[in-house]
Amino acid sequence: MNFIILGTGGIGAFYGAKLVLAGHSVKFIARGEHLKVLKEKGLSLTHSTFAFNEKIDVCSFEDLDFKVIQESDAIIFSTKSTSTKELAQKLNTVINQNLSFPYLVSLQNGVENEDILCEYFPEEKVIGGLSRKIGAHIIEAGVIESTGDVETIIGAIKENNLNKSFMEDFKYSLEKVETKCEIVSDIKLELWKKLIINNGVNAICALLRVKTGIVMRNEKLSQIVYGLMKETAIAAKVDNIEISPKDVEQMFELIKHFDSIKPSMLVDVENGRVIEIDEICNIVIKKCEQLDYDASYTKTISYLLDFIYYN
Repeated sequence: MNFIILGTGGIGAFYGAKLVLAGHSVKFIARGEHLKVLKEKGLSLTHSTFAFNEKIDVCSFEDLDFKVIQESDAIIFSTKSTSTKELAQKLNTVINQNLSFPYLVSLQNGVENEDILCEYFPEEKVIGGLSRKIGAHIIEAGVIESTGDVETIIGAIKENNLNKSFMEDFKYSLEKVETKCEIVSDIKLELWKKLIINNGVNAICALLRVKTGIVMRNEKLSQIVYGLMKETAIAAKVDNIEISPKDVEQMFELIKHFDSIKPSMLVDVENGRVIEIDEICNIVIKKCEQLDYDASYTKTISYLLDFIYYN
């Protein structure tokens, strides 16, 4: 199959490398110094189970050829959620929806990316997804460090026989290169479950500038994490997603015993990049407000982050 990786950061590079190793044609999209090094030296990616050091087919989004888009089986969105709408708008102007065009697979943080994509493309072409138990970041231009027993979950927003077949092929490709993948019937539920973990540890680690393990091993800080996670479960009710206290407890235990990593917001803070505060924290605050519930834990972390990094 033919894939486009829209955003060759840690996650995009990991999945792009895996798809190349599975024998697929992959076009990587990057920018800046990272793009320059990838063009000149190729991609260097390390993981505890494999290493990838190869020349890759890479270009900027602006130089992405229409023919490449049209002939692709799927475009994998692995950019920051802050850029989803802009990229969807730009793709919408070049993809002829009267012809065969790719599936749009989101492997991003947040619960709204799929809704945004559905504003511009048919629902049956949008595949929601998430990657968990992974830490993957750019160490320097062209160099990615990744860790974790990676699990991928995907699901169609509006399932039909065609996208079901695509998802089965995608799952097979990842499992062929020893990456777990599961197809689910309710991807929205899984996205909210991931947001529970993200809102639980991502922002507080960015605020304190520590790895997840340090927070989870501290009795008082871990109580804050649990409060953040419970607020996210409450926010999910606005989208008709029911997450039980038992589910929250299970996810709390999951992150408690997971490898200590630097979450994406911490890495962004360390590198002076825009953080996904709206997509991870403020979405919880907004949804809770619709229920007349004060998400005090999330507000505190979000407002402190905003004050420190945006003032």
